[in-house]
Amino acid sequence: MLIAYLDEFGHVGPYIDPAHPKFFHNPVFGYAGIVLPSTSVRAFGARFERIKEREFRSEIHESGKHPRRWEKKGSEIFTTGSIRRYPGRSKVVSDLADYLSKLGGRVFFYGEVKKIGSPRETGENAADRTKKALTETVRRLCRYADSQGTDLLVVLDEGGPMPREEAITAMAQFIYASSDAHMKRILEVPMQLESHRYGSMQYADWLCAALGRAADFHFGTSEEFSWAPAVVGQILRGRATQESRIWVPARQDHATLAALSHPSKWANKSESTSMRRHAHLTQRVGDFVLP
Repeated sequence: MLIAYLDEFGHVGPYIDPAHPKFFHNPVFGYAGIVLPSTSVRAFGARFERIKEREFRSEIHESGKHPRRWEKKGSEIFTTGSIRRYPGRSKVVSDLADYLSKLGGRVFFYGEVKKIGSPRETGENAADRTKKALTETVRRLCRYADSQGTDLLVVLDEGGPMPREEAITAMAQFIYASSDAHMKRILEVPMQLESHRYGSMQYADWLCAALGRAADFHFGTSEEFSWAPAVVGQILRGRATQESRIWVPARQDHATLAALSHPSKWANKSESTSMRRHAHLTQRVGDFVLP
């Protein structure tokens, strides 16, 4: 059986512009994390805890908490200031992704670029956005599980946005009513776990933070996270499922890892270079094989 540990990346609310007083958050919303064989869960969790305790020893000591109950948020690791001050930490996250691959696991992500505007202008709300992203995430994970010839269990970080409760409820109908054969792979509707108790869930949060920064750079107007594509490439390259991508409704196109790890903004991909054309070609080939 495969187990997927997922968290949200980006932001579920409306987006207009980084300078907007209210709707300035990430232009993308989705789910990301890891999917690995159940037989590898303990090994990965143990490795994560050892590395976390070593890398953040002083902070854990200052907190007074037991190392297994102390959590370092990805949003603190992947800031511009932290990347400059602790450049080696992205390598730590990358090494864990490498270990995940050796255990037969993979990184997964799926997101969607939001329409620009307020809820009234776009006709979109957080509940619908959450349901759509979670449904597509589960569909793609089931397809991956089917390709591996195994069943699937999906767990989410507890305490996500309120619309998630409605989305999980709606998932039951989607899962059990689907006629797609690969949907039979999931054993139950997604469950929720407290992240501070589970190393694999904390690692999913780290990945979501890195992906969120890269998504902000590629699909927003700010240049603040121009470092993020290289970091995402370092962590995910060769370790993400083929089903991982970000959907761009305005262009009816997908951005896969090749594009997310490219130093030029995906939004400007019409300004093609040979590398950009290669990244886009990779997307199109992937989309043809796996919609």
